[in-house]
Amino acid sequence: MQSIRGVLIDVSGTVHVGEKVIPGAVQALDRLRASGIPFRFCTNTTQYSGDTLADKLRKLGFNVKREEIFTSLSACRQLVQARGLRPLLMFEPDALEEFKGIPTSEPHDSVVIGLSPSSFHYDMMNKAFRVLLETKSSSTSSTGTESGAGAGGGGSPRLIAVHKAKYFADKDQTSLSLGPGGFVESLEFASGIKAHVVGKPQKAFFELAIQNMGLSLPASTTTKETGIVMIGDDVEQDLGGGAAELGLVRYLVQTGKYRAQDEDRDTFGGLDGVFADFSAVVEHILAESQE
Repeated sequence: MQSIRGVLIDVSGTVHVGEKVIPGAVQALDRLRASGIPFRFCTNTTQYSGDTLADKLRKLGFNVKREEIFTSLSACRQLVQARGLRPLLMFEPDALEEFKGIPTSEPHDSVVIGLSPSSFHYDMMNKAFRVLLETKSSSTSSTGTESGAGAGGGGSPRLIAVHKAKYFADKDQTSLSLGPGGFVESLEFASGIKAHVVGKPQKAFFELAIQNMGLSLPASTTTKETGIVMIGDDVEQDLGGGAAELGLVRYLVQTGKYRAQDEDRDTFGGLDGVFADFSAVVEHILAESQE
């Protein structure tokens, strides 16, 4: 393996679950920092703003700076702002802090959805459905054809999902809870509009996170010689899609949402390593770097 140039680290399930730190994770992060290898916490967490997440990690004992956290909410705001959208936002109150300054008054021209248990009820889902139908109708009538239905269509996306995770590890560390994926797909099914997904495992998200570290990818990434590691507990959301397409070194940890034989679900030619926890991965990375 080429020398390690940078490390991307999933947060929930990888270094902590709820209010409980994964054993050894705090010390492992300190060792990684001392090595001089740049890193970023690379998270799809949508219930908390970046500032709140940084504060939470510090309270759990992690020595972390706000700029070392790259969230899918950050990437989502960039997209909404760049397209000049006036979205209906489906987020928890703390996450809404990331969208300060974005116009969100009616009439809405789009729906942006994250993990928001307080929004996942009939009235709110129906409101989102109606916004999508209205924007779909106005788009079709003005152009004669439907446009902007998703990431591949022309125009601005009307349904934006921060991510489509099926589930996440709950606070008790043994149970799983529904992620936003099912709710996103229900809106897709009802409206006929495909969501534009912003966070992991999208290729663009990983590219932005790598740029945020001050690094760049080689022109060819077909041989896993990027020197960039991605560590996560979800073989699909953390380690699939863009992580595999970009040739990142993909390490799975057996904590958080990991379940037995999850590694067998990888469809990209096999993971680069499966480890008991984050501490074991860091130990491996540092040993490889010394060699």
